[in-house]
Amino acid sequence: MEQVALLTLIFTILFLAQTLIFTYLLLRLKRALRGLVPQTALEKSLEENLEEVTETELRIMKELESSGMLNARELSEKLGLSREHVARTLKKLVENGFLMREGKPYKYGLTGLGKKILRSHDITGDSTKTH
Repeated sequence: MEQVALLTLIFTILFLAQTLIFTYLLLRLKRALRGLVPQTALEKSLEENLEEVTETELRIMKELESSGMLNARELSEKLGLSREHVARTLKKLVENGFLMREGKPYKYGLTGLGKKILRSHDITGDSTKTH
C-alpha cells in the first residue's frame, strides 16, 4: 500500500512539474508573438499607413527604436512633448499595430510593423504630416 501512495505522489509531482513547464513555455511564446498577430492584415496596407504617419508618431517610433521600451512619461521627457499628447499618440500607434504595450505603467515598444514603417520611411525619405 505504501508503494501505491509513493507512486501516486511521484506522478502528482511529475504532473505539476510538467504543467508548470508547459505554462512557462506558453507564456514565453505569447510574449514572443505579441504584436505579430495583427501584423499580417496591417502589412497589406503598409504604403497607406506610411503616408499617414505624422512627424510626432515618427519621432516616438524612432525614440523607441533607439531606447527600447519606455513609458509615456519617459517619452515625453525625451521628446519635449506634453505627456497627454504623447499618451494620445501612443494609443493611436498601438491601435494601428505599430507599437505594443505591456506592464503597469504601460511600457511601449515597436512591433514588426512599426519597424517596417521606420525602415520604409528611411528608404523612401517620404515627408510626414506634422501634428
